[in-house]
Amino acid sequence: MGRRAAMDVTFEAGQPPRAGASQVGHDPFPMREYIGAMAAELAAMARHEGDEPLARVLEQAVGIAERAPSSDRSGR
Repeated sequence: MGRRAAMDVTFEAGQPPRAGASQVGHDPFPMREYIGAMAAELAAMARHEGDEPLARVLEQAVGIAERAPSSDRSGR
């Protein structure tokens, strides 16, 4: 898995983005972007430790985070 392109929003290590961290009109889902980035890092860590099944599941989470959420939030 290669490195992802730099994000528009800068995050402090281990911290979610602060309110207003991204400008209006940029990424409408900054938290999903943060979660996806963290899942990608965790997948790399799992793979480094030899846990390929966990790495694959985390990469699925990355893919889900990269898609816009559905407007139906009734399952929450």
